[in-house]
Amino acid sequence: MGVKLREKQLSSGQISFYLDIYHNKTRWYEFLDIHIHKNRASQDDKEKKRLAQEIRAKREHELIVEDNGLNDRKKKLACFVLFFEDYVKERNNNGLYFGILRNLQKFAGKQPVPFAKLSAVWMKDLERYLLKRVSNNTTLRYLKALNGALNEAVRRRIINRNPWHDVPHNQRLKMQDVFRNAFTIEQLQLLANTPVDIDKQIKQAYFFSCFTGLRWSDVNPLRWDEIIVKEVEGEEGYYLYFEQEKTEGIEYLPVSESAVEILKERQIEALLEEKSPYVFPRVKETSSAKKVYQKVGRALKKWAEAAEIDPKKLHFHSARHSFATNVLESSAEGDLYTVSKLLGHKDISSTQIYAKVRDKRKQAAVKALPKINFTNANLNVV
Repeated sequence: MGVKLREKQLSSGQISFYLDIYHNKTRWYEFLDIHIHKNRASQDDKEKKRLAQEIRAKREHELIVEDNGLNDRKKKLACFVLFFEDYVKERNNNGLYFGILRNLQKFAGKQPVPFAKLSAVWMKDLERYLLKRVSNNTTLRYLKALNGALNEAVRRRIINRNPWHDVPHNQRLKMQDVFRNAFTIEQLQLLANTPVDIDKQIKQAYFFSCFTGLRWSDVNPLRWDEIIVKEVEGEEGYYLYFEQEKTEGIEYLPVSESAVEILKERQIEALLEEKSPYVFPRVKETSSAKKVYQKVGRALKKWAEAAEIDPKKLHFHSARHSFATNVLESSAEGDLYTVSKLLGHKDISSTQIYAKVRDKRKQAAVKALPKINFTNANLNVV
């Protein structure tokens, strides 16, 4: 075991300090983001070097504490994968956590992963494994979810330090700007007109998401008592009053005309069905195994193929994206702030992904520019 303070020569002529750490037969590096001048050390540079030495001593002390069992050794040898399973259950098997858990289990295989084995190197190995199976941004979301669990392990004094914090910032994944698939109103009409032998409630639930922006996790458990009909400024309207599954925020949202049509159709159909508190009872998820979601996914694929649409694009994420994009493009009132509230985002930065507009709207904006008359203009160079 060893923690050495090392120097790296930068192109700017400065020296950057980093730690060279060897522990439990693995080596990793921690860059301290501390820079000093190489040839003329000022008093400030001397203080920075002293700080770097103190950090080195602190890291060494943390490893000594680990090696000598000053933390509960039983806890250290406990399996992190089992710990994460319990962590996921506490979050009601949220889809994001469920996804990283499955991948974590495959990455670990049959061998237990004791907390003592966790390190920056292990985290990077997991990252490389994930990148071969899911996208860059999904990998990043998975790692952030894992980071939360590791922070919890630190709070419970199972480990002294979160190994993710030892991964240098310049080596961490960055969120990539990706195209969010969204269907135009014309494409949604094509879907509506496409005959296909799938459960009607799947179609209704999908279109309801397209015209309300609700996630799958909010559509499938939607209850009749969460739909309110009331008069606002002399006009009767439908509103949704519910708690979002993902953000746990209470939302009070107006319902578009197309979504109201679906609700009215469901009200008539419900009179002939077994009484249920749910608006779409046949797509209600009933277990943590996500069996209904898988059935719905297969049906959406069949529907997409019938409509000659890329099956990978027809899912409840695209329904939510379609809602946001079409609100922005169909109404002068559809600004980012309004869309942010309609989607239930707590931070408008989450809504920025919808700021990119389709080529059709760009073209219309350019065509709207006033013209000038060049007939009598003198454009010769003077």
